[in-house]
Amino acid sequence: MIMKKRALGSTGIELSDIGFGGFHLCETPYKEAEKLLNMYLDLGGNYIETAPSYGNGESEVKIGKAVSHRRDEFILATKAHERGYKECLEGIYQSLENLQTEYVDLLLLHGVGSIELLDKIF
Repeated sequence: MIMKKRALGSTGIELSDIGFGGFHLCETPYKEAEKLLNMYLDLGGNYIETAPSYGNGESEVKIGKAVSHRRDEFILATKAHERGYKECLEGIYQSLENLQTEYVDLLLLHGVGSIELLDKIF
């Protein structure tokens, strides 16, 4: 099965129409999470999204353990919750360790609910 993909704006990144959200991996036993993630990739999915707040890093750890050996097959997104530069960088390094990778493809700013907060971040 080949899953349809579409361009992410003008980034040159192609994402599968169906992404794999990591939130519920916190409540999913590891063996089942491993099976689900690998099945998703086997079926042509290529977008996995998570956050360090999902189970206090548990989602990231399960993703890293389950599919880091297939890192070249998917676009990986995680989130930053911290607002200060130093704290944000520390959080990113922790996510990289959890995910067992040297890079993420997309880093999202989590919980930005106002223009004032966006201005503060930038």
